[in-house]
Amino acid sequence: MVLPSAHFLFPQVSRAVAPDWAKCCSARPRPRARRQGEDLLATTDLIFSLGPNCRNAWNLRHQFKVDRAYPFDWWITPAKSMLSLLDRDRSFGVSREDLVISVPGPTGNTVYNRRLNLLHHHDFARVNNIVEVVTDAEIEQINAKYTALFARFWEDLDRAEHPVAVLNGIARGWPSGYLPGEADPALNGHIEPQALVDALRARLGAKLRVVIIDLGEESHQRLDGGDVVRLPDLGTRDELPEYLNWVEPVHVFREAYQRLGFAPALPPVS
Repeated sequence: MVLPSAHFLFPQVSRAVAPDWAKCCSARPRPRARRQGEDLLATTDLIFSLGPNCRNAWNLRHQFKVDRAYPFDWWITPAKSMLSLLDRDRSFGVSREDLVISVPGPTGNTVYNRRLNLLHHHDFARVNNIVEVVTDAEIEQINAKYTALFARFWEDLDRAEHPVAVLNGIARGWPSGYLPGEADPALNGHIEPQALVDALRARLGAKLRVVIIDLGEESHQRLDGGDVVRLPDLGTRDELPEYLNWVEPVHVFREAYQRLGFAPALPPVS
């Protein structure tokens, strides 16, 4: 089965190239002492992406000079689908029956997981930017990879004292008619920022702070357990290779972190 092109949903991520997950395993950044009056967000000892896209993961790594991989770095994941996977007792597993290859569009195609309601945009081999087939070996590798990444996620979260989760907006999911049939409403649809923060802290612990960075009219919404920072895209661009155009607008992420009191990160301590 094939789906329509996903290009219109995520036009800036189609050319993304994800790094080898096994190489992204450096030590977590060392926490620094909290100064009196300093924002808790500036003293995090663990910061990670909860999606919904690879743009968020790239900018987080770029800003804080960390490269430790976690499960939601390179998927495209609606917020409700992400929440459903944050269950310590849940074993990760993908089968061939879960997967649907989309119809190629102007910038390639993707692989939809209809059971988990997410896109495996970087998990399968491409020929000229097209996923043509899904092999048994790739499925086996994905299951091993994400089982390890979820185990790492829970272990690092348990050790952290001041963890921060970052999202690039709140993805509602897929529009009606995009998928064969309708997406599971439990995994698709709108969720308000405070409801999302509450759900995340219920799953990951009250010590968690949640940061949502989004495009829009300039605003800073303070939540119980998190913040929503919206900034306009001013059109300025960093001097990056053309193939990294999907990571922009970098200046929005940079300014959002500065407004929240995050200090520039030091290189990981060996």
